[in-house]
Amino acid sequence: MLSSLLSKLAVIIVVALVIHMTGAVYGSSAASDQLALLEIKSKITLDPKGALTSWNDSLPFCQWRGVACGRRHRRVTMLDLQDLGLVGSLSPYIGNMSFLSYINLGSNQLHGSIPPEIGHLYRLRSVYLFNNSFTGEIPANMFSCSKLSFIKLQYNKLSGKIPNAFSSKSMITVLHLHTNHLTGGIPPSIGNLTSLEELSLAYNQLEGSIPDSFNQLKNLRKIGVGANGLVGAFPSFMFNLSMLEILSFSENQLQGSLPSNLCLSQPHLTWIGFGSNHFNGFLPPSISNCSELEVLALPNNYLKGEIAVDFGRLQHLNRLSLAGNKFGSKDRDDMNFFSSLSNCSNLEILDLFRNQLGGVLPNSLGNFSSKLSYLALDSNHLSGSIPSSIGNLLGITTFFSSANNFTGLIPESIGKLQNLQILYLDNNHFSGVIPRSIGNLSLLTKVVLAGNGLEGSIPSTIKSWKQVIALDLHGNKLSGSVPKELFQLTSLSIALDLSQNNLSGVLPQEISNLKLLGTLDFSMNRFTCELPSSLSSCTSLENLNLSSNLFYGSMPESFISLKALEYVDLSRNNFSGHISMYLQQIPLKQLNVGP
Repeated sequence: MLSSLLSKLAVIIVVALVIHMTGAVYGSSAASDQLALLEIKSKITLDPKGALTSWNDSLPFCQWRGVACGRRHRRVTMLDLQDLGLVGSLSPYIGNMSFLSYINLGSNQLHGSIPPEIGHLYRLRSVYLFNNSFTGEIPANMFSCSKLSFIKLQYNKLSGKIPNAFSSKSMITVLHLHTNHLTGGIPPSIGNLTSLEELSLAYNQLEGSIPDSFNQLKNLRKIGVGANGLVGAFPSFMFNLSMLEILSFSENQLQGSLPSNLCLSQPHLTWIGFGSNHFNGFLPPSISNCSELEVLALPNNYLKGEIAVDFGRLQHLNRLSLAGNKFGSKDRDDMNFFSSLSNCSNLEILDLFRNQLGGVLPNSLGNFSSKLSYLALDSNHLSGSIPSSIGNLLGITTFFSSANNFTGLIPESIGKLQNLQILYLDNNHFSGVIPRSIGNLSLLTKVVLAGNGLEGSIPSTIKSWKQVIALDLHGNKLSGSVPKELFQLTSLSIALDLSQNNLSGVLPQEISNLKLLGTLDFSMNRFTCELPSSLSSCTSLENLNLSSNLFYGSMPESFISLKALEYVDLSRNNFSGHISMYLQQIPLKQLNVGP
């Protein structure tokens, strides 16, 4: 009987101990979450928005800012402190909050390494540490969290190799590692992530080739691996991943060609980017089947031949960049595709720079999207005149048309482009006068009309150019005196180049207004005067070229104030006296005062 009583007592004691221990476990778990949060707070050295002021004993920790708990166990399940300006590091104690499923510390100023203890959080589904300053390697055990779906570590300073630790059991759907300092090859085990929808590895220093295992990524919608050092042939199976929306491998050293059936098996493509690689071959006409396409960026490759795409079917096209290839054959039919672009009502950027396109610009240019802001046609073989319909492109801010064979007048309608900021029409065969309407373009910052056959005077209407920083009119047939309005453009800072014209007259004292100007080139004209002493007020001048004119007199002693001067050419004028004496105290890199 005594033994029976002792046995029952033992059972009671065991049950009591179990109850006590269970209570202790639950109590210590909640306490450990609170302790972990306080440890995280202790590593924050600056909290500019006071986000963590509520993290104290006055409130239950489940009510602290950025903290969310589960209803059943009152354990921390979410930690969301995004974009609060927090400075500091991330405590390893974060790995003690075993119920944590969501971490968002993005867009702060956290530094140091990512604690490998995060890999202990087996319930973790999302980890967002983007836009911080984390350094060191990515913890390999992070990828052992079997429920992890979203990993965003972009815009940090992470280094080392991407761990080759991706399991076929992984649930990862989004992996963003772009804009770090990662090296080595792309891990083949990424091909095991059959649920992967988004992969971004751009702007690192990754090398090697694209793994063959990527052909298993059947659910991939977005892939961006641009701005790395990838080499080798671009795998053809990438063009068979039917779910793809974004396909971007720009700025690598990949080789290959675009398949003739491009877009037929990938109808949802919105972005095709292979710029700055070694692609060759032709531009497939089948691209017109990508009805959702927004960006087609293929610059700086070796693509060639006719552009035979019906762009009119691409109603969502926003950016078309085919620059730096060998499209066209200098033939008059090279621009047959151009008119179809007038149906692209969302087109904002059109870049055809440095190809072999011949032919003329059709009047349909004026029917292009009112959203068109960037138009680059430079370094081709285009001829004829620029159609006056260009005046309809009211949204354009940048127009490059240098180094072509354009003739005729610069159209007066160009003065309607009220938003124009950059205008390059140099190295063509334009003739006639600079249209006075150009003065209507009050937002201009850079104007280059050099290397043409422009005649007449510089229009005084340019006085409205209050933001211009560079003006280049050299190599024309401009004549007459320089209008005083030109010397009222106090914003000029990069260069004012009027060289190789037939300009004459004097330089007014108002030249002193150009205090920010770095380069002044009036060489090879017919200026006849003494140099105004006010030129000494142009204290930012680094390059001064007044050669091959009819300047006379002596160099003003006040020029000693031009301390920034590096290159001076006063040769082939009628100066008298010891010109170099005034410049001996300036450490010039080059001085030419010869006859």
